Amino acid sequence: MSEVKAIETLDNALAALGPEERARVLAWAQLKYGAPAQITPPIPPSAMTAPVNANKINNAAKAKTSKKTIISMDKNLNLSPAGKPSAEQFAADKSPTNVMQKCVIAVYYLRETIEMQKVTTQAVLTFFKYLSWPVPADLRNTLQQAGSAGWLDTADGENIKLTSSGENLVEHGLPAKAKAK
Repeated sequence: MSEVKAIETLDNALAALGPEERARVLAWAQLKYGAPAQITPPIPPSAMTAPVNANKINNAAKAKTSKKTIISMDKNLNLSPAGKPSAEQFAADKSPTNVMQKCVIAVYYLRETIEMQKVTTQAVLTFFKYLSWPVPADLRNTLQQAGSAGWLDTADGENIKLTSSGENLVEHGLPAKAKAK
């Protein structure tokens, strides 16, 4: 399991708990795993004796994750602008080989070619649909993974930005060069 996935799972489980339950679970984790940070305010030892019901945590986490946010397409987005390459031409020229590269290509095209001021997850979804690319099960998470790779800045999901590494990927790294044998 990756660190990001572990954090996401932990976040889902803790978010499903009330403040007192969350404090007990965090105090237990600190004691078990020796986290250096101290939880403030300290929990009295008597409060930590209540057993944690793992099933309750799992069920609450499942309930939370089953409520996925629906992202709709931006029907006003023009991906074949006059005088500029279409999204299809641009993507074909760049030939991304995986879904994270496709996300970077989408953000680059939307921001640099058609000059969107704020690139949203909705705009990226529209780009994927327009090109008939399979949409990842969790597009927001995939965009964040591209951010973790250093290609995108996804701190604001309603204003996704390219990093210099993302620009370099699109401008100099794609299409991938065939390795000489």
